[in-house]
Amino acid sequence: MTLTSYQKLAAHYKKYIDQSMQTIEKKFHPAILEDEELIRRAAFFVRNGVVSITNYYPQDHRVDFIVRDVSNIDVTYYPLTDTYNCPCPMHKPCRHIVAAIFYLYQQNDSLSTWISDWRSTADQAQLKLLRDERSPRSWDILVENFFRKFISNYPPNSFYLLEFAVHDLKTQIRKSRPFEREWQPIFDVYVNLTMLMKIWPYLEPFAESNMRNRVFHFLNEYLEDLDDSLAQLASKPRLFAADTFYEEMMNRVREFYFEMESLISYRKHVYLSFWDALVTNKATREKEVTYLQSLEKTEDDIPLNMVLPYFYITLSRIDDLLKAADHMKTEQLLEWVEVCEKALHSSNKELGIELARKLLPHIPTYLNEVAQNPSRVMLIRRLELLFDSIHLKTEELEKLYQSFGLYGIQSYSNLLIKEKRYQDWMALHQSANSSLEYAEACGLSIIKEEAPEVLLPLYHHYAMRYILEKNRYSYKQAIRIWKKMKQVAKKTNDTDFWNDYVETIREKYRRLRALQQEIEKGNLPL
Repeated sequence: MTLTSYQKLAAHYKKYIDQSMQTIEKKFHPAILEDEELIRRAAFFVRNGVVSITNYYPQDHRVDFIVRDVSNIDVTYYPLTDTYNCPCPMHKPCRHIVAAIFYLYQQNDSLSTWISDWRSTADQAQLKLLRDERSPRSWDILVENFFRKFISNYPPNSFYLLEFAVHDLKTQIRKSRPFEREWQPIFDVYVNLTMLMKIWPYLEPFAESNMRNRVFHFLNEYLEDLDDSLAQLASKPRLFAADTFYEEMMNRVREFYFEMESLISYRKHVYLSFWDALVTNKATREKEVTYLQSLEKTEDDIPLNMVLPYFYITLSRIDDLLKAADHMKTEQLLEWVEVCEKALHSSNKELGIELARKLLPHIPTYLNEVAQNPSRVMLIRRLELLFDSIHLKTEELEKLYQSFGLYGIQSYSNLLIKEKRYQDWMALHQSANSSLEYAEACGLSIIKEEAPEVLLPLYHHYAMRYILEKNRYSYKQAIRIWKKMKQVAKKTNDTDFWNDYVETIREKYRRLRALQQEIEKGNLPL
């Protein structure tokens, strides 16, 4: 194509090229250093003749370019739809795409004038930021400016670098907090939420790698700070001038929960925290319930409307809540544990108790088939605390603790002691093969005071475990346990029984010389 044909092509698509230039103007801000650098590099490509048209397809309204950067880059531009293709990984137009559009634009207008006008808006933007700093737009520009700078300085190819960048970013942005105290909590919540949404796409890959636990730790700390800021904001009188911020935050929270991907439990936490702290209007909550009831969207087989029970509690829609609990699925147990905890902490404790009882049939299956080992222990402790706060029947508690397996022995032991079922307590620890130290932690001293004779079979069980190890250290440990048996026999006036027991042990293990020596030194007979 000749120069004249280039000009004809640009003139033919002038309206659409101008629209593409407007898109560039909106997407790139002269106050952001990285944006200014990209525009400068694109203009450099055009002025130095490294951009050229290779093909034009009129039927497709497609123009192909080649940009000679470090290597030759092929760019495709569709003027009618303002779309383009380039192998660069950038989310918004890269310097090659911008250079291609600049190349066509300068066939009709002055590129230098456009860049000069674009750059002149930087000072105006800064003045507007100062003049209109109490607007979501101004705070967004602030966050965007800092965010781009730090992400470029600390490329997020390592999670530790990303953590450092976020910490540094929060420190720098905090310097821009409003001077007025009543605006500071709003600023903290708004900025932290905006930053969380910006870093979320970077967190997803690390959450699926061997850095998973580190990501969880980072998010737990981040959300703890966010919850603190929300609590401070909720405790302050609501400013009329801040209504736009509240509205924008709730819109973003809904986008964060419903549109973002992965780590759904953290997204749910943020979503519910904002609804609890910032929305007190009943009509608004009812509107959200209507939306959630019609929502069929799921993620990893988890329905996103699982937050409905929390709204039912705050709206006192008890019938709806209990109906939802009746249709609870076992894999949703953890979510319903949180609902029970919230209900128990609210004024309606009876509701919490009724909900907790509905959990019981699902606990064994969840612990054995759904929960993973590290989280299983934490969940069992959480369930213990939950059911400690309500009054279950003895049979219900037994089934509950039995479903805990080995992790429920201590709680089951406490129940048996409370019921004065000392023989069952002894049988539990004997069958579970628990250590003497663990038995002592489960109330052995109480049994020793209340029914010492029950302990004789258990002490014998422990002593025999040491004898089977067949070394002098173990024999000494067996003697230590036999001395405890001796104290029990003396306390219960079972002298004859005890002396016969000692003689039987001596006779049975007469070939174990080291054991015989330890028995002599232990002075076991009464």
